[in-house]
Amino acid sequence: MRPSHPRRSSTPAALKGDIAQLRSLEEAFAKAMNDKEIDAVMAIYAPGDSLFVFDVVGPPGVHFGWEEYREAFTQMFAAIEGPLRFSMSDLDLEVSGDVGYGRSLQRVSGVHVKGGKPFDYTVRVTDVYRKVDGKWLIVQEHISLPVERATFSPMLHF
Repeated sequence: MRPSHPRRSSTPAALKGDIAQLRSLEEAFAKAMNDKEIDAVMAIYAPGDSLFVFDVVGPPGVHFGWEEYREAFTQMFAAIEGPLRFSMSDLDLEVSGDVGYGRSLQRVSGVHVKGGKPFDYTVRVTDVYRKVDGKWLIVQEHISLPVERATFSPMLHF
C-alpha cells in the first residue's frame, strides 16, 4: 500500500487546520481499533440517528444510527481473539465549510474466535464528515471490498 500523502500547499490556513483535525480524528480511530476500545471508536461518529454506514460485514451490511453501529463494532471485537491489527494508508482529505470527506485504504487482520482462523483484508473507505459545535464527526461511511471480475471472489488486498 502507498503511504498517506500530504495535502496541497495552496490550502488556506483555516482549511489546513480542519484537515489537521480530520487527520487527528482518523489517527484516533486507528489507535482505538488497534486497542479494540469501543468508546474511543464511537467517539468519532455522529451521535443519534443521523449516522449512516454501508459496511462490508453483514448481514445486514447497512447501519442506521450510532447505537446500531456501536452494536456492530461490539460484535466485531467480540469475534476477534487476541489483538486486532489495523492500519490505514492513502488517506486523502478535503474540506469545504463545515463539511468534508476522506478516502483511505484500511487493512484489518487478526484471528477469529470461532475456529481460530486468521483473517486479513483491505477495504476501501469513504467518510463524510460534518463539523458540529466545533468538532468534526463522521456522519456517513461507505466501506467496500472489490471483487475479481472473472470469479466474483473478493480481492482481499490491492
